Amino acid sequence: MGKFDKDYYFILEARDERVPSMTPDEDTSRKPYSWQVLPLHTKPLVFHNGALDYQKRHRIAPLDPPPDLLFAGSDILVKNDLREKLLPMEIPNLAIQPAIYIDHKNNWHEDRWYLTFLEPFDYWDRNTSTYDPEPHTFGGERYDVDTYSLNDELLEKTPIESRRLFKMGATTEGLIVAHATVARHFRLSGAVLVPIAEYGVSFP
Repeated sequence: MGKFDKDYYFILEARDERVPSMTPDEDTSRKPYSWQVLPLHTKPLVFHNGALDYQKRHRIAPLDPPPDLLFAGSDILVKNDLREKLLPMEIPNLAIQPAIYIDHKNNWHEDRWYLTFLEPFDYWDRNTSTYDPEPHTFGGERYDVDTYSLNDELLEKTPIESRRLFKMGATTEGLIVAHATVARHFRLSGAVLVPIAEYGVSFP
């Protein structure tokens, strides 16, 4: 285990089939919202529950009201109160973009914000992590990583202000990583915080 592993957590979607899965509407899907800052006065991003058909078939009632954190893959939609906590931190490479979630009852939740990480940080150690050595080459080299350990040398050179919250680079999953001082704000419904050292071990 690296010396920094105990300080960081992955923010993962809770394992609950009642949790809605964020799917963009047609207009949103045409926007590069997941890697760019959209121009001011752009309409908010709009998402609906892409798991609804599955939930209906299996008679699973979606959570009502929806959880505090909503996931679109590994990316996150947060509510106003969490946005207000993140803004003063001035986290580098993080854009917080307005979003709306339309639930299964057609209720509009306009208090949501999509976290866009403009540049992922490749902070995992190739020597102490376990992964498939053959990379995927779409969008640069990305690896399937089974267990993670962070790169101590690289983190020591990086000010804490620049590594409080980031998207893990050079991986197929692109998971969001939070330092313990920030992770506590994400202990909310809809998510689970998994210590870096436990991912793929006690939390497969």
